[in-house]
Amino acid sequence: MENAELKYTALISEVKDTVYRLALSLVGSTAEAEDIVQDIYERVWRARDAILAHDYPRAYICRMTRNRAIDYLRSRHRLRECDDGYHTILSNDGNRKIELMDITELTKQTINSLPEKQRLTIHMRDVEGFEIEEIAEALESDTTSVRMNLSRARRSVREQVIKAMKHGTQGY
Repeated sequence: MENAELKYTALISEVKDTVYRLALSLVGSTAEAEDIVQDIYERVWRARDAILAHDYPRAYICRMTRNRAIDYLRSRHRLRECDDGYHTILSNDGNRKIELMDITELTKQTINSLPEKQRLTIHMRDVEGFEIEEIAEALESDTTSVRMNLSRARRSVREQVIKAMKHGTQGY
């Protein structure tokens, strides 16, 4: 194998799980996420020289993944936004309430309901372990905005989880 192929293989090995989790967090379906991952592998292969020369190749690939997932959602008219900033679980009588659930599931739902930039920022930082600079590169933003989005995302998750824990079985 030539040098570029070895570097490509090493880079893909390093980011494959991250790319899949990022795609899955955006599209919500394993089959769709797998399609996006395969598309990203092909795109990375075609642009491997430029990507390998990039300062933050992982961030570049995550940006590609994010953009491809958004294109995928738009093409299927599935992109949706939450009015109140979080998912609401409705009881049988239509009253808003949070059912008692596993804290992990509640946290996942809360993170998934965040605005896109906050959701991606908290995922890339707290789940994938990216540095602030890498996240800024991936999201085509500056480090100050990344820090602000991360802070807002964490605060929102903390407040919503605490609110749900305090009011677990009571209506709002």
